[in-house]
Amino acid sequence: MKAITFTTRNVTVGERNTAGEMVLRHLGDVTLTLEGMTRAEVADWADITDALNTRGINEEAFRLSVNGWKVIHPETGVVGLLFQGYGSRVHVEWYDVVNDDYFSAGWTLNLRHGAAQIVNARQHAGQGIPVDVQPEPVKASVPAPAAPVWLEDGTLVRYHGSIAQFAGGVFRVYECSIFDECEHWDCDGYALLPVGSWRPCAIHVGLGSVTALDAETVAA
Repeated sequence: MKAITFTTRNVTVGERNTAGEMVLRHLGDVTLTLEGMTRAEVADWADITDALNTRGINEEAFRLSVNGWKVIHPETGVVGLLFQGYGSRVHVEWYDVVNDDYFSAGWTLNLRHGAAQIVNARQHAGQGIPVDVQPEPVKASVPAPAAPVWLEDGTLVRYHGSIAQFAGGVFRVYECSIFDECEHWDCDGYALLPVGSWRPCAIHVGLGSVTALDAETVAA
């Protein structure tokens, strides 16, 4: 019989927080594989599966229609069993590790719900099934910001640095060290000059604090 895989989403556990309040903590998803049982293995559970024959079908005929599945987790092995006969609901058995025995988890409509009931039964018994390992999210590579390019003297710029009264204004930039106001001969910043003026209104302006403009942009 073909193996079937089901994933039970958003498994939670109840616990008390530091304030003593009962809260739910999200654990993750649990993926289980259903592996078909042999006819001999199903026959060993006849005392359980006979109860699924609620329509009064001939006993032998019904037993031949019953299929069974071992519910397997890749880390913990068999965690439960599922059985379904002709036109019947699914009988669910969960495996109790502590007592090394199977116990009923009720009937349900389909195999997917049956797998989820096994997860829940184990969780309530304090025998939670390991959740799926979540892959690390793929982080998009962020290109390094381009280093500011030194602008030629007299270039029109828009200022977006930390001096509030100049923010958004249009100026011309020059090498800072050529002006008397700059006391550092090796200054690597700009002097900021109002358009039409030849004296700086700010010095030591960082290269990243201005953006070059063209005459058409300024006119617009």
